[in-house]
Amino acid sequence: MSAMQDGNPDALRRASFAELDLADSFFDSLRRDYGPAFDEWFRRKAAADEPVWVMFSENGLSLEAMLYLKREDDDDAGVRPRLTKPRMKIGTFKVTSTHHTSIGKRMLALALREFARSGTAYIYVTMYDRGNTETLRRLLSQYGFRRIGDKKGYSGIESVWAKLRPTGPIDDPHAMFPFVTTAKGNSHILAIWPKYHTRLFGDVKLQSERGVPVIDEVCANTIEKIYLSGAPGAADLNPGDHVVIYRTSDKLGPAQYRSTVTSVCTVTGVRNISDFADKQDFMAFIKGRSVFTDAELDEFWDKKRYPWVVSMLFNFPLDTYPTRKMLLDQGLLDPNERISCLPITQEAFKRIVRLGGTYESYVVD
Repeated sequence: MSAMQDGNPDALRRASFAELDLADSFFDSLRRDYGPAFDEWFRRKAAADEPVWVMFSENGLSLEAMLYLKREDDDDAGVRPRLTKPRMKIGTFKVTSTHHTSIGKRMLALALREFARSGTAYIYVTMYDRGNTETLRRLLSQYGFRRIGDKKGYSGIESVWAKLRPTGPIDDPHAMFPFVTTAKGNSHILAIWPKYHTRLFGDVKLQSERGVPVIDEVCANTIEKIYLSGAPGAADLNPGDHVVIYRTSDKLGPAQYRSTVTSVCTVTGVRNISDFADKQDFMAFIKGRSVFTDAELDEFWDKKRYPWVVSMLFNFPLDTYPTRKMLLDQGLLDPNERISCLPITQEAFKRIVRLGGTYESYVVD
């Protein structure tokens, strides 16, 4: 039995169009871009009770972010060149300009993970090439989207951006995201303490973390994660390596049931704390992408107890979370070895991902 359960309070949540207020000023820019057809489209989605990802302001009175995804199977002759094959569409992707966290990156991760699970050939989005979409275009380009065509819209020509499902290794981990391949890099298990786990991996829902809020901060929302480790094995990590995240026991029961693997990440860089020019350089690099407080970072800098600064992409959470006992029963762990940052074989990596129920969706062999 896994440790998986839903229940973490989360600023970003799944809702339905019927729950949203069409009069919210959040929709004004969309209405300007798409005209009367936008309201008609919205009402159809509400009548069909279609799902959407949303985030509201702290007082719950106004919408601050929205992500709508849909699967398409028919040809679309309105795009030049014509869109064919089953595909995922990002129908709406908007974050208010007043919301200054990286919630947009987390929504992109949700969209790309849904694309991975869909089995479709590609995912695409249409947008106007304007100042208010420049940041989104840069983000999409970083994560492997390319402009493939145009579409005539209500207020001009929209560009069409798409990301293809990879058929083999891609050297750039960002362009490969959220997929991984064992044809490149090595694999490891990296231990993370419970008090930091939820703040880093908000899309993981553990029974033992039920009720722990998923904070609306950069460290929870961003795809890029930074963790400081004292494990000697962290020195052996290299860009492109795969990391299985092992959330250590919270001491509320036997470790064989309370410790569990939850996620898969790709290493993008490893630095020793002594590589930074000074404390200011260190803090500037870490700030916003780690779970550590300023006081903790001050201590880390002064004492150098956790010298390895590991940068990772959070590729995907597992669908179910194998416990330490399950890994021991499968012969995937040495019962006498303490997990900190340990190398594992590519076959062990594949078996762990299969135990987590996600192998076919995300692993490109």
